[in-house]
Amino acid sequence: MTNKKYHVPVLLKECIEALNIKDNGIYVDTTLGGGGHSKEILKSNKNIKLYSFDRDSEAINYAHELLSTFGERSVLIHSNYDQLRTQLALKKVKKIDGILFDLGVSFHQITDPERGFSFSKDGKLDMRMDNRDTVTAYQIVNEFRVEELSKIFFEYGEEKKSKVIARKIVQQREIKKIETTGELSSVIDQVIKGPARVKSKARIFQALRIYINGELESIKKAIKEAVDILNPDGRIVIITYHSLEDRIIKQFFKYEEKSCICPSNFPVCICDKKSRLKIITKKPIIPTEDEKNINPQSRSAKLRIAERVQ
Repeated sequence: MTNKKYHVPVLLKECIEALNIKDNGIYVDTTLGGGGHSKEILKSNKNIKLYSFDRDSEAINYAHELLSTFGERSVLIHSNYDQLRTQLALKKVKKIDGILFDLGVSFHQITDPERGFSFSKDGKLDMRMDNRDTVTAYQIVNEFRVEELSKIFFEYGEEKKSKVIARKIVQQREIKKIETTGELSSVIDQVIKGPARVKSKARIFQALRIYINGELESIKKAIKEAVDILNPDGRIVIITYHSLEDRIIKQFFKYEEKSCICPSNFPVCICDKKSRLKIITKKPIIPTEDEKNINPQSRSAKLRIAERVQ
């Protein structure tokens, strides 16, 4: 079994350096995936402990074998990262020294037709990152009204033709339920012509995945909890893959770096806002051309780093 088969970790060297790993530290990998980042974090220092989260049972099962050689230094937690503080408290962990978020969907999830994440591989409409969840893409596509579908496609996929695609989906399902990723892809083909079809499909599938898994809400909750439990000088390291995620992280870092949020015309500060983060990356770190060629999944990745100041 090789890690590469499951998922190639993105910006691996850069992430390890960004965490600034110290002796006897407690670290968290919120997105275990194939275990690539977790493995390197554990290898980087023999005196640390790592808690690795994933909501996907397949990722937990896969990484269990990969990380078994690290013994008690590696703790796997089958949970979404929006339960970060609760799950760590159950392990009697109140403070941490560094945390990594590698957002988005793993290569394994995309390439497994049964998971229903990809428009290029025909499979059932699912898209759940956690198979314990009950809502699937099939239900959304076949039960939501035009207005609801259009809103999802526009807000989470930034698709300009969201209304037209939503109407076509509703028309098609009145004839026959849309059951597979291939059938949904064909409906989009009827609306969008030419080379633009591929990008529209990517946006629609992204929108459904984000909505079904509550990704943006989870990110907002988790990054706040992460900063709450970071020790001074502890690092928060985040890889994003699309503008919606990156905007959330960029704005959050900027807000947490500010020491005052009073209107500019106030003569004195009355907000009691305190700076909690120092932004390390004024501009995001992106993969090298070599990495993009070796791992095309890394093309849109952006790495942002901040450090707890108090």
